Amino acid sequence: MSPEIINFHNFKQAIRSWRNLCKQAGLSIRSVVEIDGMPVLEIRSPTLGAKKGVYISAGIHGDEPAAVAGLFSWANRKIAVLANIPLLIYPCLNPWGFLNNSRTDKSGVDLNRIWGQADHPLVQVVSKKLQSIELCLSLNLHEDYDGQGIYLYEPGRGGRPDSLAEKILSSAESIIRRDCRKTIEGRKVKDGMIRPRLRNLPKEGKPEAVYLYENKGGRNFTLETPSEFAFHDRRSAHKLMIECAVNASGY
Repeated sequence: MSPEIINFHNFKQAIRSWRNLCKQAGLSIRSVVEIDGMPVLEIRSPTLGAKKGVYISAGIHGDEPAAVAGLFSWANRKIAVLANIPLLIYPCLNPWGFLNNSRTDKSGVDLNRIWGQADHPLVQVVSKKLQSIELCLSLNLHEDYDGQGIYLYEPGRGGRPDSLAEKILSSAESIIRRDCRKTIEGRKVKDGMIRPRLRNLPKEGKPEAVYLYENKGGRNFTLETPSEFAFHDRRSAHKLMIECAVNASGY
């Protein structure tokens, strides 16, 4: 296995670690676009496209490092089987923000609110990659400065909730308790689960998760850990939640 990344705000170290992991696992890794002069990496497995894929992204908010580290930690423990999972991974969508511990990019733009802007270079490259790929699952990994525990978003148009949401949170409760707030960011929460309707979007713009749900369907979850809790616990919680979601998709 690749060594665990110790300081995940060291972007060069992160790149080296992911390249080493991909070499061992038989995955392809390359830069697909530059944002603020820094490369956005894309990781693909050889089985992507042969069956419905699994999309995972992290680091779109650069001040949420445990999401980035948790994704690597999950992949690091799954090296032997990663090539068999139809993966499309963006391990750090905001490299400048990650390096500088900033939620936004260098220009102050929140990259998780630009997914209705077809001319933005990040949206352009990701949407193009997704054109010929069917997804069964998309995971967007985040952290919350005000968080009191783990929670998730599951966008939908109504109907019966997906029972997988409960399983995902339960998988990590031994590490971090579930957020017990009744409202988060003005949205109703039930047992750590937020199920926003697509007509009720953030006024600042469209998030990545909503874009994926609207255009690719499948199961979609945004996973949140509380950024004021211990880093190791947050990383472990993300790792466990990713594993639960991917396993439930048959991989």
